[in-house]
Amino acid sequence: MCGQGAPFMSWLRRNGLFLVALVALSAGALWIKVGLTPDTGQHSDVVFNIGGPFALTAHDGRTVTEGSWPGKLLLISFGYRFCPDVCPTNLQTGANALGLLGADADRVQQLFITLDPERDKSEALGPYVALFSPHLLGLSGTPEQTAAVVKTFRVYYRKVPGASADAYTVDHSAFTFLADDRGVVIKVFGHETSAAEMAAGIRQAFRRKTV
Repeated sequence: MCGQGAPFMSWLRRNGLFLVALVALSAGALWIKVGLTPDTGQHSDVVFNIGGPFALTAHDGRTVTEGSWPGKLLLISFGYRFCPDVCPTNLQTGANALGLLGADADRVQQLFITLDPERDKSEALGPYVALFSPHLLGLSGTPEQTAAVVKTFRVYYRKVPGASADAYTVDHSAFTFLADDRGVVIKVFGHETSAAEMAAGIRQAFRRKTV
C-alpha cells in the first residue's frame, strides 16, 4: 500500500474535482429521494408531503395519536435511549427552543419517538426524557407500530450489531420535525439547527397560522 502512494495522489489530483462533484450530486439525489431539505427553520413555503396519523404509547402509559394535542404543533424527534450524541443533542435543542418561546411553548408538544422498541419500553422512556424537559413525552410502540410511523415520516434507521445481542446501536436520520395536529410536517430542522433558529422557525409557523 505505501509504495502506491505517489501514483494514487497523482490520480487523486487528476480526478479530485470529479469526485467532489459526484459526491455533491449523490447527496442532492438523496435529499430529493426522501423529500427533505436541511433547514435552520427559516423557510415555510416548502411542502414536504410527509407525516400523518400514528398511534403509539406514551411513557406515562397513555395511547396517543397525532390528534392527542388538538390545536398544538408537534416537535418530533426520532432516536433511541442508548444514542450517544445525536439524540441527546436534538432533544436538548428542542427543549431549549421551547424555553425561548416563553408562554407560547404551551402551543407546542415535544415528542421523542423511539426507533428501538425492543429496549425502549414506555416505562423506560420516562426517566430518560425527564433528563431534558418535564414536558417532553417519550413514545414507543410495537415493532409494527414503529415501522408504520417510520414509513409515515420517512425516517431512515438501521440496527447495527454489537458485541452481544443486546449491545447493538441504531443508525438513524437526525432531523427534528415540526408538524401540525394532524401529524403533517410543515418544517424540518437539521441536526445543526440552534435552539434560537428552531424557536424562530416555530414562531414563523405561529405567524402563518398553521394551527
